[in-house]
Amino acid sequence: MRRRVVVVGGGLAGSLLCNELARNHAVTLLERGPKNSFRYPNVHFVNRELAAIDTFCFGGGGTTNLWHNGLIPINPQDVTGREFSDVLVEARPFIDQAAAALFFAGESFTAEYESLAAEANTPSSVFPSFPDGIDCLVYPKKFRSLTIAREVDDVYDVEGIGFVLDDREVKAVEFSTGGQTRTIDVDLVIISAGAMGTPKILQRIIAETGAAFDRVGVGFIDHPMGFVGKVKFKKNVSETVRQLSSCDRGSYISRSAVRLKSECGRYTACVFFRPSLTMENDLSIYKYKSRLGASTGLARLKHIFSRKVLHPDIVAEVFGHLLGFNIPSRTYNILFIGEQKRGDNRVFYDGDDLNVDWRISDEEISIYRNMLEALNDILVELADQIEIKTDITEDWLWSAAHHSCTTPMGHREHDLIDKNLKLRFCDNVYVCDGSVIQEHSYANTGLAIGQLAFRLAKRIADA
Repeated sequence: MRRRVVVVGGGLAGSLLCNELARNHAVTLLERGPKNSFRYPNVHFVNRELAAIDTFCFGGGGTTNLWHNGLIPINPQDVTGREFSDVLVEARPFIDQAAAALFFAGESFTAEYESLAAEANTPSSVFPSFPDGIDCLVYPKKFRSLTIAREVDDVYDVEGIGFVLDDREVKAVEFSTGGQTRTIDVDLVIISAGAMGTPKILQRIIAETGAAFDRVGVGFIDHPMGFVGKVKFKKNVSETVRQLSSCDRGSYISRSAVRLKSECGRYTACVFFRPSLTMENDLSIYKYKSRLGASTGLARLKHIFSRKVLHPDIVAEVFGHLLGFNIPSRTYNILFIGEQKRGDNRVFYDGDDLNVDWRISDEEISIYRNMLEALNDILVELADQIEIKTDITEDWLWSAAHHSCTTPMGHREHDLIDKNLKLRFCDNVYVCDGSVIQEHSYANTGLAIGQLAFRLAKRIADA
């Protein structure tokens, strides 16, 4: 008998889950946004904005409408929490399936990734190995926003989702769309509304159960990201750095990152070297560079008409990041990607109004400073000139749009899901999206979300 499954949220995880589960189940997708476009939510930022551009949206495909599709695994060895580290290990067999669904065109992402890592970490007489190693980020050249299979009953512009519970199970899901109210009987529910949307849905289920969970949405993490300096490499290592910075591999571009471990070993960050033409360390140019690279459509067109687009470093960025051609230069930007751990950052709702309380703590800033000082010491032997902002402040960092960790995992009183991604207080409700990622070192979260989606789909199919 085909089980009736409702998936709430049509973003990265929701799209993959719907398409996979529709092979053997009757699947209904409920998406808050429109089908063939997307819209940005109204957000109140309590302390500071995540970034100068919108970093998430509602609509078919979710934020895959906005992303640049960088594929890199989260290394379980960089994860300090046992539960989530175990989950990543169990999700490892689904890397190739997830990468293929996210438009990697090769036969095996795993084999290609391991080959890239081995190549990047092979020292030479002029370019020694870095103490914490080098990782590799893969950008498929052809990608698009995710779409839903025809077999799925997909419903868009959904409002007022509610749940009918009997003991420890959801028996039906209620919602309205197009001015009409509908009720669907269900066997399973999967919440995939993202790190921003899932807490609101969970609060509605919690209210129906009468359970006492007061930390829904607490623990929000992102990757603090920013350009923190310049380095002019020596001539004898310039070709190696150029290959590490960006290398055309046919169907994809590879970019290598120098890993940085904190002194205590708990935090893992990285830096990418991006082509530049000057040694000018100008924060305003860096912020413009980030807005230009991260924006899409009309927003990008608007940024292009700024005078800053004529700055030599922006010209280099346009050629390198947007057009795929690196201007020959021994000078590079240093793009830093920092790690956050679970703390008191949170997302919460006042009615339908979304609030984001995100900050970079003094402890994190101190850790990042130590990492950048260590990087400066590493680069001394390889560079003719270095200008790194080692006394970095939070002004130099903004969101990398890898929103995570708003659904706590474990067996403690305030944890919501177990390692199977099932709600602890509801036997037929699961959560699968960026909100369940408890730690992410410096890695883009897209590939991990895909792995978790296919892992969950397999467990549901085998049950």
